[in-house]
Amino acid sequence: MHEKIPPQRKGAKTDTSSEVTFDTPVMAQKHFITVKKRFLDINSWELFAGEEKAEFALRDSKGELLLRSPETGDYMTIKVPGLHNTGPDGYDWVQIEEIENEATDNRDCAYIRVRPVANPTVPENSTAHFFDKEATSNFLIWREGNTVGAEVHGRNETPNMENASLLDKIRNGLVAVGGMFIASEFQWSSFTAGLIKNDK
Repeated sequence: MHEKIPPQRKGAKTDTSSEVTFDTPVMAQKHFITVKKRFLDINSWELFAGEEKAEFALRDSKGELLLRSPETGDYMTIKVPGLHNTGPDGYDWVQIEEIENEATDNRDCAYIRVRPVANPTVPENSTAHFFDKEATSNFLIWREGNTVGAEVHGRNETPNMENASLLDKIRNGLVAVGGMFIASEFQWSSFTAGLIKNDK
């Protein structure tokens, strides 16, 4: 699945991963089922994102909350702690552009890629996210043998300055720089560790 991650061409990139190893592949397979349920319940992602957690929600093109597994073309909204988007709803918007699943005897994997987009519920075309539309966030969970892992890979992370107000430019720059160098690594390492945590 790593081949699905877009190449790094500009801006910053982040790579975060966590893994846990079990005594047997059977135990790992059982835990992967739990991890995959968490992974596909995007509305619950904030539960695994640590203390300084962002809010996540799966939505349709009308902004309505979706209570199901994600599908290609769905939207996600993100509310960053302390620095909300100044748009009408306060959210940063991304769209799911690819979902992949793989299962073999020795390996299981699930992958989601999202990209910043305009808020589909308002009549404007500017990207409603602190990164510009070239950026992607790539979410990956896997099991190989008796090990289960979760990864987040950010690519081409550049602050969004497209048709933004001065306030939004300042905010996007602050969030993006924090995301590139501090907050993103901290946030996603908490998320990946929480996602694969073995509660038993």
